Amino acid sequence: MRKHYPFALLICSALFSTLHAGAQYCSPTFFSGCFNWRTQALSLGTINWSLDAGDCSVGDYTTLNTVLNAGEPAAMSVTNGNWCGCAVWIDLNDDQTFDAGENLYTTYVGGDPSYTYDFTITIPLGTLPGPHRLRVISPWGSDGVTVGDNGYGPCGSYQYGNFMDLTVTVSGATSVAEAAPEAALALVADPVNEAITLSAVAPLTQVAVMDMQGRVVEQRRATGDRLVLDTHAWPKGVYVVRAETALGTASRRVVVQ
Repeated sequence: MRKHYPFALLICSALFSTLHAGAQYCSPTFFSGCFNWRTQALSLGTINWSLDAGDCSVGDYTTLNTVLNAGEPAAMSVTNGNWCGCAVWIDLNDDQTFDAGENLYTTYVGGDPSYTYDFTITIPLGTLPGPHRLRVISPWGSDGVTVGDNGYGPCGSYQYGNFMDLTVTVSGATSVAEAAPEAALALVADPVNEAITLSAVAPLTQVAVMDMQGRVVEQRRATGDRLVLDTHAWPKGVYVVRAETALGTASRRVVVQ
């Protein structure tokens, strides 16, 4: 039997963002600058941005914000300069890093003098409602992810290009949101038996477990106000447990280590 260490239960709260407000994100570097190798226009939701005579070395555009619904594809367009790829990340768990699993789009086609990438991104189900940082990199000769001489990664060292950080607010109406107090959900971890016990104030009807990419790893119908989930087959990582009850929907996050 694979041994687990104790679970860390993370309860969603209004303090989550506040606790991380002072933390700093890393930034990619572009050794030879941006010049014509840069983002020229970008649209996503209500954001419609274009670079006219501005400084293409500026990357912090987090004052630009749009609201997206989790689980619903959102059209996005990025136009960039000579032979640039396009890569998009979003910090889904607000830990001030852009993990590999948080890369929502990457490709390299490119053109001269410019190329427009039209695509969709989908905020995974299970993403906490509220603001999250989205990063767009327009790297010359790179898709932004594949290892190569021109640079790669959300905080990589590139030859030419630029990056932009924006804000995406996930709507609580269609994402896995905190439930009303009367539909509260409690999780009790049992690492010895590799299980989680769910207890709800109201009778449970259905329980779904999703990873941070929105993939459903387990789904169960339920009756009564208690359910035990076997976790021995779950890979290490962060999960969202969503429970539908007679009084509403409740969710909690759990880290399997």
